[in-house]
Amino acid sequence: MITDKERLLEKYADNLSSSANRNHYLSYAKDFLEHTDELDRASIDRYVARLRKKGWKPGTVNFAFRVIRRLFAVNNLPWEYRRSEAPIIGQRDEYRPQLSLRIIETIITAAESGRLATDESAFMALSTTYGLRREEMVNLEHTDINIASNSIYIATVKYGRERYHLIPPEIRLYLERHAFSQKYGLATLSQMFGRILEKSGMRELRKLKLGWHTVRRALLDGLIKNGVNVLDARLFLRWKSAVGDMAMPARYYGNVVIDLNGSSPVLEEAKGDAEIFLKHPFLHLWA
Repeated sequence: MITDKERLLEKYADNLSSSANRNHYLSYAKDFLEHTDELDRASIDRYVARLRKKGWKPGTVNFAFRVIRRLFAVNNLPWEYRRSEAPIIGQRDEYRPQLSLRIIETIITAAESGRLATDESAFMALSTTYGLRREEMVNLEHTDINIASNSIYIATVKYGRERYHLIPPEIRLYLERHAFSQKYGLATLSQMFGRILEKSGMRELRKLKLGWHTVRRALLDGLIKNGVNVLDARLFLRWKSAVGDMAMPARYYGNVVIDLNGSSPVLEEAKGDAEIFLKHPFLHLWA
């Protein structure tokens, strides 16, 4: 017999994307429903207080709150909070680490010396070049990487624009060595990052629970410091779609060239990568 809570969860699940982090969102919604008998503000307040008592970090509590808000929205349940009443995350409570240039250089040296496995080297090359999110690595298919045309297609997450990138010669060899035919999960990618640190001689960093986003943040920081325009960095890192004056040109880029001999992907949007690569903070380390 299906209970009301199961129906609520099913409807929430139906409104989630099919990305690899789908189960992660579902686990938060399910936990809330398992620990409450009512569906009102008082029940949410009690649940949030419970999470805080258990020692959950403010950012995680805020994430759980947003999952509950979406759960209510898709089920047309009344939401009794105003916009400013979400759990507060103080700046001191935020933890957004990024790797230093020295650490990234140490990891790349480990890849170049053969201490990393082929998949570890390939994913680190992608991470340091394009700032791939963990979910974007999980979504990669072998057909997304076209060595012949020096292009890679990234199925962007978090509502960013899916797009082609150019493959610079510095990392081409590392991508060729890995077939990208094996499917990876989010947990597997997280474990891989820990192994990379250990194989690079930085085992002590594993206790800090660092992940791939530490490279993405370092890349953004390096691009800006090297003089890349913030808007260009935004496009390169595949943040949310362009708005305003840039929205229409972005949508009207062709993505396939039709020719008498067949078709091939258009890399018009990726042409700007060549200029980014000139100011890229990590590419020269792979040379």
